[in-house]
Amino acid sequence: MNKVLLIFLLFVFTVNGAVYSQEKKKDKRENKKDVPVDSLFNENSKTWVAVPIINNNPTMKTGFGANAMYLFKLNKNDRLSPPSSVGLTGFYTTNKSYVFIPRASFYWNENKNRAFLGAGSVSISHRHDYSDESVNLTDFTLVYKERWTFFWLEYDRKVIGNWFLGGSFSGSKVNYTFDEGTDQENEFTEEFFNQKGISDKFMTNIGLKLSFDSRDYIYYPAKGYRFIVNPRFYRKWLGSDNNYTNTTVKLTGYFSLRSDMVLASQLYVGFSTGDVPFAGYQNYGTRFNLRGYPGGKYRGKYMTTLQAELRWRFYKRLGAVVFAGTGSIWGDENDKVKFMNRNWLPAAGLGARFMISREKKINIRLDYAVGVDGNSGIYFGMMEAF
Repeated sequence: MNKVLLIFLLFVFTVNGAVYSQEKKKDKRENKKDVPVDSLFNENSKTWVAVPIINNNPTMKTGFGANAMYLFKLNKNDRLSPPSSVGLTGFYTTNKSYVFIPRASFYWNENKNRAFLGAGSVSISHRHDYSDESVNLTDFTLVYKERWTFFWLEYDRKVIGNWFLGGSFSGSKVNYTFDEGTDQENEFTEEFFNQKGISDKFMTNIGLKLSFDSRDYIYYPAKGYRFIVNPRFYRKWLGSDNNYTNTTVKLTGYFSLRSDMVLASQLYVGFSTGDVPFAGYQNYGTRFNLRGYPGGKYRGKYMTTLQAELRWRFYKRLGAVVFAGTGSIWGDENDKVKFMNRNWLPAAGLGARFMISREKKINIRLDYAVGVDGNSGIYFGMMEAF
């Protein structure tokens, strides 16, 4: 509880003193009572948004860094395309994990064309407790570092109505090292990985993407739906170490209950087939999945999650959310990591919001989530979880 209070105080300090938002148009009428909260909303303006990151999650622990975005229109006369953006996220944590991701999203030609690209490096220090009945191991700990370098390129084209068809190309390399724990923990984990056939991998894929998007505004939707089917094909002829397919299906809905309240819900299904490496397994507790669980602890070939979040902006820039959901992750016919499967992983939590940019409706968020088996997490970031 002390950790939650500390992060909350840092959140308040960040909002009131350290947050920087440069908006092209200033609202000199902010104190007038008859001015609507969204009187500054302007998709066509150029807007810088930058916030420091003070984060705490079950895997990466407490981290400090920054998140910056520049939002703009490629064509000021294009009233249908949402703002494009370029951004950078970077932070370093107390357990020597780090994230560095530059990225960009472009929307043009009356929202008929969309392109997404980025690259980055992520290093995660894992420490997870397990029991593995298949090899008569109880109460053991795996301690290792997982380093990813990656890139992605994606293009979507509107084909009819709100339907888009697109393709992608991406690649990643993952390395595992064993120097984060005691000598005994490091030796045990390295031997365990060797026995399970878990090793460094290089993975490249081409993907197809069919999507439907009727959201009224992509950065803070109040109504509409988004549906995505995205199979990605990893093949040796592309340079990948393994031949397998990873498919994700997402259905997200947004429902405006009143002018200051939105209900958001999401169904996620992911499955991997073929010669799937450990790095290609579904990963519970990462972004777009349920909060409250350590990313990397629960893995499997198949995963499904269902979550809902009630978002309430109760006073000018200030808001609050409550959320809940559940999910399951399973599938490992060779018993490689069956001990990482779980049939039922519910979570619930609440959060605070501050609208750092009213021109683009960009929120910074602080969430606290609780799962089962003693799992919990504190999350600080920019924009909504889904």
